[in-house]
Amino acid sequence: MLPIEKAFPNRLCGVLRTQDAEAGFQACLAAMEGGIGSIEITTTVPSCYDMIRGLRASTGDSHPIGVGTVWDPGAVSEAKDAGAAFVVTPVLLPEVAVACKEKDILCVLGALTPTEIYQARLAGAKLVKVFPVGPVGGVEYIRALGGPMGGVPLWVSGGVEIGQIRGFVDLGVKVVGLTDALFSASAMANRDMEAIRAQAARAAQEVLAAAGTPDAART
Repeated sequence: MLPIEKAFPNRLCGVLRTQDAEAGFQACLAAMEGGIGSIEITTTVPSCYDMIRGLRASTGDSHPIGVGTVWDPGAVSEAKDAGAAFVVTPVLLPEVAVACKEKDILCVLGALTPTEIYQARLAGAKLVKVFPVGPVGGVEYIRALGGPMGGVPLWVSGGVEIGQIRGFVDLGVKVVGLTDALFSASAMANRDMEAIRAQAARAAQEVLAAAGTPDAART
């Protein structure tokens, strides 16, 4: 099982949801070229496990690939067989955590409220995905959780914008998931891979700026 720091080497994960598998594959490559460290392919993407295999063949181990929107424990075996580095659920599903432990694969359980976040950790989640974080307050919601739940490793996703990345990272969030902000509907429809690559580069710069990397703002 990969530790969180290796599964998400720069705290950024592109979350792909599309019905166009060919465009989706190219979009993932463009996002990684632009600076996104990891990719989540949701089970709603046609032939998602084949896409994971293809991306791993193209990038090797340089960019961990995971599977998301997992609703049942049976998908964990398929994810493992495809070479996925992590499994993500949209809601709190303890049975998926059990399957991940059996298959020795990093488990990310979805949650929203403090009670759900706590229960996700008890269930065995190595990382808890706060979803959808945007509609409930974004950065300020995570700030409010920080007091009682400061030790819980969090992933934020759902309505996250590029300009919010620095705020999340400053609060200690382990992973920032980007869906529409990275793979916009217009870019996907027009197969505008340069736009996706540019958004990925912007996101990567936000992480560098949060880390206080010299000259990040001028790069």
